[in-house]
Amino acid sequence: MLLLIVVAAYAGNGSEISQGPEAGLSEAELQRKATREAIRRAVRGNEVDPTIYEKRYESISHEEIEQYVGSWIKLETYFGRKVEGVLRKVQGNMLYVDEHVGQGSASYPINKTKLSKLKVLR
Repeated sequence: MLLLIVVAAYAGNGSEISQGPEAGLSEAELQRKATREAIRRAVRGNEVDPTIYEKRYESISHEEIEQYVGSWIKLETYFGRKVEGVLRKVQGNMLYVDEHVGQGSASYPINKTKLSKLKVLR
């Protein structure tokens, strides 16, 4: 008997079933969605900029590296060691890179003359 009551309660008359992205949303959820859309239009305007700029790592020369202090870099030494992190400073031939390790970070001094690959996130 209890099972029939539960099934009947969920069956309804089918009038709340609709097609599209609003299917199954309650009145309160529809109001929240409309409010979020109104805020988005007020902040961004009616037109959304379709241009999406995707960042990627690009190779750079050793001479250019001083321009990218504070940027994410990937490098590989001639000995095969790979380091990825934030370039903190460049002092002469030495690069200082902070790499995230576990729950902290490690700072490495790396000689520019020992690099085989050098990429920066742009």
